[in-house]
Amino acid sequence: MASNQRRYERKALQVEFRGRDAQGAGVLHFTSADLSAGGTFLTSEVLLEQGELLSLELELPPATRTLKLQARVAWVRRFPAATEAAGMGVEFVSLGEDERGALVRYLEG
Repeated sequence: MASNQRRYERKALQVEFRGRDAQGAGVLHFTSADLSAGGTFLTSEVLLEQGELLSLELELPPATRTLKLQARVAWVRRFPAATEAAGMGVEFVSLGEDERGALVRYLEG
């Protein structure tokens, strides 16, 4: 996805996410390659399908607040080039203004 199509600026940042599928089953652990107030790229060998929903949790340092949000898989990189990682670009689809504000402050800090 071209950067000019994004509503929020992305920051190269590795943070840990815990995830579950839309039904709340299982727990998956992801690491982000970048992060914005609108979404993230999750590096992973476990890949969902484009359009699938998942629940994510992100602890904002210094682990004082856990954001719980819903995300939709926007695109999937199944066969990365040698310099890329496999993973998924996800869009945050359910993030309240208070939570988005906390995320923006974290990214600006």
